[in-house]
Amino acid sequence: MSVTVRVTDTFDKLERAFRDLVPVERRNAAYARAINKAVAQARTQWVRFIVKSTQLPYGYVRSATVVFNASAARPTATLTVSGRYLTLFRYALAAGGKPFLLPSGVVAGRWGMHRGAFIAKMPNGHIGVFARNGKKMLPPKGKRDAIKQLYGPSVPRPLLDERKVGFNKDAAKVITDKVGEVILPLALHEIGREIDRVKARHGV
Repeated sequence: MSVTVRVTDTFDKLERAFRDLVPVERRNAAYARAINKAVAQARTQWVRFIVKSTQLPYGYVRSATVVFNASAARPTATLTVSGRYLTLFRYALAAGGKPFLLPSGVVAGRWGMHRGAFIAKMPNGHIGVFARNGKKMLPPKGKRDAIKQLYGPSVPRPLLDERKVGFNKDAAKVITDKVGEVILPLALHEIGREIDRVKARHGV
């Protein structure tokens, strides 16, 4: 799942203002730097929004977001959130509630009751919430998948719209508002750097 950032209108105005001062290849490089800095700031805002929405750890959410930077040849940046999942046990811990066992199943914090589930510790030290595929205590002969580990939601899931094909308006607005706030000052700053280079080359 991703959001692509384009700021065509802003750069069209800058093109008209600076086309005679800065060569086109240097203008495009300046625009790409401005886009990348704007998206980096938007990413920080977005991660904070996701953390607040999902109660997942900041570092985990940040590692699940990836930026594909703009370049002079392609002045478009893309911010992607992966579909990584946490185990239900880890998700409940991250959301502030250690899972606990009741006679009817496991309560995993804000992710609710999982009837028939149980908590187990593996020989390697891993602790998880598990459930049986079926009612029998032991799997049928030759079957190894009668017990499954349960997982919480992926990072993007709470942010999806009703059709599950894109982000909801609130999630997308976090990015567009931040980019809209900072893109023009950043672009002017980067163009200013290019003008300083032109002046330096001509001894001005």
